[in-house]
Formats: sequence, C-alpha cells, structure tokens
Amino acid sequence: MKVERFSKVLAVILIPCVLAIAVTASSHPASAYAPQKGDYFDYFETIAVNNGTGSYSGYTDQTLVNGMEQMNSANASIASASYSLSYRYSNSQGNSTSYSTSGKYTWSPSSFTYVNGTDNQVGYYQPINVWFAMNPTLPVGGTFRVLNTQFMVLSKNYSLQLPTEGNEFVQTIQAEGTGQYQRSDSYGVFAASYTWDEYFDPTTGYVVGYNYVEHDSGQYQGQAGSFTYTDDLYVTSTSYNLALASSSASTTTTAGPEGASQNLGYAAVLLVAAAAIAVVVYAAVRRRGKDKSLPKHPQYTPPPSTSWESKVDLGSRPSEQVVIREVAKVNCKYCGTLIPSTADLCPYCGGPRQ
Repeated sequence: MKVERFSKVLAVILIPCVLAIAVTASSHPASAYAPQKGDYFDYFETIAVNNGTGSYSGYTDQTLVNGMEQMNSANASIASASYSLSYRYSNSQGNSTSYSTSGKYTWSPSSFTYVNGTDNQVGYYQPINVWFAMNPTLPVGGTFRVLNTQFMVLSKNYSLQLPTEGNEFVQTIQAEGTGQYQRSDSYGVFAASYTWDEYFDPTTGYVVGYNYVEHDSGQYQGQAGSFTYTDDLYVTSTSYNLALASSSASTTTTAGPEGASQNLGYAAVLLVAAAAIAVVVYAAVRRRGKDKSLPKHPQYTPPPSTSWESKVDLGSRPSEQVVIREVAKVNCKYCGTLIPSTADLCPYCGGPRQ
C-alpha cells in the first residue's frame, strides 16, 4: 500500500512539473545569429561548362575564382560589408582571360536581402536575397530564399567534405533549391534547369560551400545544342569556427549543434527536477514509516554536447563558330554593378552612367 500511495503522489507532483518545464522550453526558441564586425570568409570557386552536344560538341570552359566577403559594421537592422574577387577563365579553344573587382554593399540581417548595392550580383529581380547567409534556427522543412531561388532545409546535421581543408568533414546545415530560367547571353538561347545544394554553418548561418548543377538545352546561332554548367564553392578560411563531423552523419536530419545542446540542456533540467522531487517525496514517505535510511542516488552527469545562376558575370565564351561582338563594361558609380559602356542608365539601380 505504501508503494502504491508513493507512486500516486509522485505522479501527481511530477506530471505538472514536467509539463511546465516543457512549455517553458518550447516558448524560448533560439534566435538567429547577429552578424558582427570583422566576420569574414574567403572562398575558392570552380565553374565549368562541359558535356556539350550539337553546337557545343567538344567545347569546354573553366573559370577559377578566389573571393572574400567581410562585415565592416553591423547592427540589428543593417550590416555594411565589402567584397573582392578575381577569376581566371580558359576554354578548350585556347582562349583565356582574367579579371578582378571589389566593392561595398549593405544587407539586412533580418530579411537577408541586399539593401544598397550587391557583391557584383547582376541579372536578378528585387528583392535579392544574399547568397552567403541564412537563419540557422530554421527547422528541417523550413524554407528561405537565396538570390531569387527558394530553398528548403534538408538536414541540420550534414557532414560536408571540404576539399579546401584536407578533405575533412565539417558539420553543416544542408538546403536545396531548384528552378528554371531562359538563358539568352553569349552562350546562346537555352532553356536552363538547375539544382542548387548549399551548406551553412549551424551556429552563424554563414556559407560553408555549395554545389550548383545546371542543364541547358537550346540553340547557339540557330544550331541546336546542349551543355552542363556546374559551379562548386568552398570556404578556405573563416572567422567562424567549423565543427568537425563524421562522414556517417551526411544523411542525418536531426538538430544541429546549437539545437542539440539546447535539447540536452532541457533534458538535463527535466531529469534533475524529477530526481529532486522523487528524493523529497520518497524521503517524506519513508519518514512517516519511521525508516530513516535513504537510497543512494548517483550524481547526475549530463552527456557532452556533442547555383545557381552564376554569382559573377563571367562573360564566358561559347565555341568559336561565330565571332561575338563584345561590349566594354564599366562600373556604375552609384551601386558598382558592371554595365555596358553604351547604356545610359544602370539596369540595377537606375542611375545615369555619366
């Protein structure tokens, strides 16, 4: 009878306490990382055109990009940043070129959109979402936008292999976006469809890497053809620490390190509270039975915390079947975007060229 009474008393006391703690835990969601002055990352990017057929049969090109993004100042409403990049282009016909550019822009840490200027983004419609950051507290299945593409979070614990870091695996948030668009540029007129997987740091939400694969089918100067356009990017140095991970976690969709540590914290609170209440109730029952001996409870130790449309206007060249007239470009003095020297107004900000 004593055991039965003890069980009932314990249940009456524990259930409301556990429910109260659970409600308290769920009512305090994690907040997104606030950008800080001095945040930065360097990256290496490889862009390639291959797998050509028809008018693109036998044609390939490659562009190697080194870039940097840095936060110069930041508050809750706006972050001021600067960028620089340089690239080297070459193709299977022996043509090659190199280019570099830099500039400043601002973006909103709350909406993740560019506010004034961009880091050399061209050809996108407003609002343009930044490509290098997302809200890391979004759950699996949550959606957000990168440039003009909608993404969905696929995993909060994806092990990404970084070739720039000795092929080590680091823990990331994996998100994926897909889309289609009509390409009409120096490559020709093509219907393009793409899949873009991007990987972000679980703590700050800054980019760690991405893989973009685009398939184009259409025509170049009236000749049918197709090709594959790929873009791979990986950070080479960061101001934020990247957590090492195991390759076996690459398909896991459980909470990332921030969510995991919070869940472990809540679990610890629940277990400690339950143990304390149990000791008090059990002690009271035993005292009424004039038994002064109490059971030994081991000390609780919690477990340890454990693409895209091209980002750069590359001016890539198709196969040399027709001579293409190139138009010189200059930087808009208002937003820094490269615009044709023949244009009267900047297509991005609307400012006059002169």
